[in-house]
Parts: sequence; structure tokens; C-alpha cells
Amino acid sequence: MQEGAVDPLTAPPDPAPLARQTLAYGLSGLIAPLVGLITLPIFARVFSQGEYGVIELGTTVMSVAVAITDIGLASAALRSYYDYTAEHESERRSVMLTGFATTTVIAVTVTIVLIALRTDVSRWVFGSSDQATLVILIALSMPGLNTWRYVSEVMRVRLQAFHYLATSLIAASVTTILGVTGVLAFSWRVDGVFFAALVGNLIAAVYALVVVRDGLSGRFSWPKLKPMLTYGLPLVPATLASLALALVDRIILSRLGSLDQVGQYAIANRLSSLILIGVTAFLFALTPFLFAIYSENPGQEKAARARATTYLTVILGFCGLALTLFARELIDLVAPAFDQSYKAVGPLMLGAIGYGLVSVLTTGFSLARKTGRLALLAVGAAAVNIGLNFALIPPWGIVGAGVATAIGYGALAVAYYIVAQRVYQTPYELRKLLVTLGLASVLGALGVAPLGPEPLPVLIKLLALAAFGAGLWVTGTVRGAELIELRKFARGMLPLPLDPSRA
Repeated sequence: MQEGAVDPLTAPPDPAPLARQTLAYGLSGLIAPLVGLITLPIFARVFSQGEYGVIELGTTVMSVAVAITDIGLASAALRSYYDYTAEHESERRSVMLTGFATTTVIAVTVTIVLIALRTDVSRWVFGSSDQATLVILIALSMPGLNTWRYVSEVMRVRLQAFHYLATSLIAASVTTILGVTGVLAFSWRVDGVFFAALVGNLIAAVYALVVVRDGLSGRFSWPKLKPMLTYGLPLVPATLASLALALVDRIILSRLGSLDQVGQYAIANRLSSLILIGVTAFLFALTPFLFAIYSENPGQEKAARARATTYLTVILGFCGLALTLFARELIDLVAPAFDQSYKAVGPLMLGAIGYGLVSVLTTGFSLARKTGRLALLAVGAAAVNIGLNFALIPPWGIVGAGVATAIGYGALAVAYYIVAQRVYQTPYELRKLLVTLGLASVLGALGVAPLGPEPLPVLIKLLALAAFGAGLWVTGTVRGAELIELRKFARGMLPLPLDPSRA
């Protein structure tokens, strides 16, 4: 092979198909912040900081419950689906139906248990038994929410991005319209917000089931369930540990601080979650994309995943830095009563970037079917996170909680990288990743620094963004080749098919 020639076996594939799927999922993800733009100013003025803290804790309980009902079967079904080729469609349908039937039974069981223990759950999570009704609403949401979560995997493997977008739009529209109307016209409080979510998720789940009914028309298979459980069950402690990294800080903050602080922290999380929209959209498109490549060419899959990790880090670094720098201005605009929230945004942004890296690094474990190792590493990182929360929240409050989250995800990313390279070595561009994270961290400190009267802070922050780009160029992290591939990715987003049968 001539020098400079590209090896077709290991060259990254054309990014256009991935870009189109990412755009579809990205549009789905944009629905959440659009809903936030509507509800955040309203709820931040109608609800007290304590009530907003209750909303945050209720959302935490719902996330944990959904992780339990799933028991890793959504990921296991996705992996087992690609054990069969397109010529074995009946086997693929059997895989998806088997997973769906199993997780549905578990979701109903979790609903019954939550309702039976509603008083105890309320006392443990919220500090009193006053939120028992809220626990019931969360419990009743489980079947619909679990159905939507699982069926989204069916849509992903069948490349039905248009319908995924429609499902997200239905849930968001119903939840927002019903919730805002109830709060403003009928004086609903926190319980009303969760009732609106219950109705919206249920309607979306029904629509999704109608769409994917052909994909779930197979037969239940005990032989297929066993390897799926072997793959998926180790993901449960890993998922719960990851949720501890993401959510346990709210519970500890409510105990060591107050519900008002939880409310402040919730606003910071809402802002930092904006970059998670892009992460989620990209990962939703990336996983089946990589699995499909792996089934044909493992070497090319490794190259694609390594490059995708670099680009993901660069984009998240820039977006996270921008939101960190202008967090105070954004919060003053949409939620002025939560004037301390901006201080926790920077650490939470680093945590969000860590989450993105962790999600990509798990692919190597999945391809090697070594998911059992994920649990041990995730539990260790969660223990570090919990310990840091207890140590840092008393002196630093919401900033301490954010720092604990950032360190927890950072520790998990490092552990996953080291072990994943032993399990399934991949040519990640480690130097570029570290340079990007280092620049973003140093420049992000300007987001909380006293910079003088307006408009000087805005000018300094814009210069910081320019310095980030210049630093990437000078260090060779982003050069001509990277810009060409990023342009290809961006162009690939343009011809998004509007025909549902093609999406």
C-alpha cells in the first residue's frame, strides 16, 4: 500500500448516514429544552424553591424506577438483535418481543411495590410522608414510561427516526399543555406536573406501540432470554451506580442542605442538561451505527469509534464552555429568583462531558460481551461520588455537589478507558481528548470570576471562546482533516428524509 493511502478495512466510514440519524434524534432532543423554555420561567415563578426541589427529587425517583424496570434488557435486545442478519428477520423480531414482554412484567411489579410502599418511599426520599400521592403518580407512570423506553430501541434498530421524533413530540406536547394549563388555570401544584407527565407518556407509548407492532410480532423465546439476561443483568448495578453519579447528589443535598438548595441545583442541572441533548442524540444514532459496522468489519468499527470520540469531546467542550461562561446571564433571564445556580454549572458541565465519554467507552465492553466489568467499575465510581458529596456539600453547598459529580464521572471515564483497552483495544486519540478537556476547564473558571461591570464580562467570555478554538488549532487537536470530516458530518444532516418509511 502506498504511503498516505487509506486502508479500506480500517478507514472510518462515510459519516452521512450517522449524521442524518443524529439530526433526527437531535431534533427529538431539542423538544426537551423547548419545553423547558416554556415551563421553566412559569414554574420558577409559580413554585417556591422548595417545591422545585420536590420536582427534582420526584424526577430522581422516576429515573431510578425506570432503570430497575429495564434490567438492562433494552441494551441487551439491541446487542442480540445484531446477532442475526437482515435475512433472519423473524429471529430479530423474537429478540425484541422477548425483551419487551419481560420488562413489561417487571414494570407492572415495580408499580405495585411503589404503591404499596408509598408512605415509606415518601418519608425516605422527601423527608416526610406528605408526598405519598406523588409516589403513586410516579408508580403509575412506570408501565407507560418503560414501554416508551423499550420501544425506542425497536425504532432505533429499524431506523425509524421520524417516528421516534413524533413520539417525543407527542409526549412533550401533551405534558406541556396539560401541565401549564393545570398550573395556571386550576392551581395545580407539584402533583399536577407529574400527572401531566403520566398522561403524556402514556399517550406517547400507545402511539409508539402502534408504530412498531410489526417489529414486536415475533414469538417469545426462553432460549433467547437467557443470553439477554446474562448480558443485561450486570448492567443494572452499573446503571444504578451511574444514576447515583447523576442523581444521588439531590438526595444528599436535601439532607445536608435544604429543599431550597435542591431547587437551586435543579436549575443548574437544567442548564447543564442542554449539552446532554446532543450527547443523547449522537449516542442514540451511534450505537446501532457502530454495531452494524462491527458485524461487517470490526477494524473499521474501531476507527469510527475512536474518531467519533474525539469529535464528541471537541463539540461538547465548546458547547459546555459556552454555557458555563454565560450561565449567570442565562439564569438571570429565565429564572432570576435562582440567582446562585450559575455557580454549579461549570462542574456539572464537566460531569456531562464525562457522561458522554463513559457512554462511548462502554461500546467496547458491549462488543466483547464483558458487561459484568461495567458494574464493578460503576459501583466504585458511585462510591467515590457519594463520599465526595458528604464531604463537599456541607462547606460548598451546590458547588460541592457539582464538583462531586464531575470527579465521579471523571473517575469512571478513566477506569472504563483503562479496562476497555484491555478488553477490546481501540485507537482512541487520548492526547486530543486531554487537551480539549484541559482548555475547557481552565477557561470555564471565568464563568464564576468577578469580571467587572457590563459589557466587559461579555467581551472577556467571547474572547475565552475564541481562545478555546485557537488552543485546539495550535495544539494540533483540530486541523484540516478534522474540519473536513466535521463538515461532511454537518452536510450529512441536511437531506433528512421526511418520508416516515425512509426514516
